Amino acid sequence: MHISSADELRPLHEAKARGVDITGETCPHYLLFDEHAYTDHRSIIRVNPPVREKRHQVGLWEGLRDGTIDMIATDHAPHIPAEKLRNDIWTVDCGFPGVETQMPLMLTQVRAGRLSLSDYVRLTSTKPAKAFGLYPAKGALLPGSDADITLVDLNREDTIAAAQFQSRSKITPFEGMKVTGVPMHTLVRGRFVMKDRQIVGETRGWGRSVRRIQRMPPPQPKNSDQTLVAVTRGVGAAAAGRKETGEG
Repeated sequence: MHISSADELRPLHEAKARGVDITGETCPHYLLFDEHAYTDHRSIIRVNPPVREKRHQVGLWEGLRDGTIDMIATDHAPHIPAEKLRNDIWTVDCGFPGVETQMPLMLTQVRAGRLSLSDYVRLTSTKPAKAFGLYPAKGALLPGSDADITLVDLNREDTIAAAQFQSRSKITPFEGMKVTGVPMHTLVRGRFVMKDRQIVGETRGWGRSVRRIQRMPPPQPKNSDQTLVAVTRGVGAAAAGRKETGEG
């Protein structure tokens, strides 16, 4: 689920405390935009769930720092401008491209001190790989791991411009936003697919569908005797016992 509000964090935290096998993720637009986005970006900002008020943004950052939120995703939705630019926001397609903006946006937040670089790697690589049973082939720089590597320049400044996207979608609410920290080179299984910020080589067909490589550990619920079902079942059993003995 895309966590967009601080109100979602309490039940998520409590579920984790009970041992429920659950993860939560949020996206850059929930971390960086608030209610003013509807004035600034109008129909372009429409996304599901919606961008919310400032107080929720503050709560989401805290959820990232304390571990309640496990991942930062992109919610990539490559709509073309015609699908996003309408006077009636309720007829606009939801979402916008996120794959090419997530890294520079979040590296900028690393530079601002909101996250450490290790936090960013954990939230966008290690945690997702573990959640999907792909670790350590994915999400790690270890002997035997797939050489999926992104090399970044943490000091390079840039401006987000949809016209430069590789995506079919040339529209974004992040248009014109200044960023510091960008990906320079990308390797997939040891082969350069982007070099000096340009797609290189014969990349078509190099992508590979990956499947879970390890059996996921069985969930280990805690405090299951305190769930609503367990409590009400206990109350019902006690009531039946009193009735059978003639008590009450």
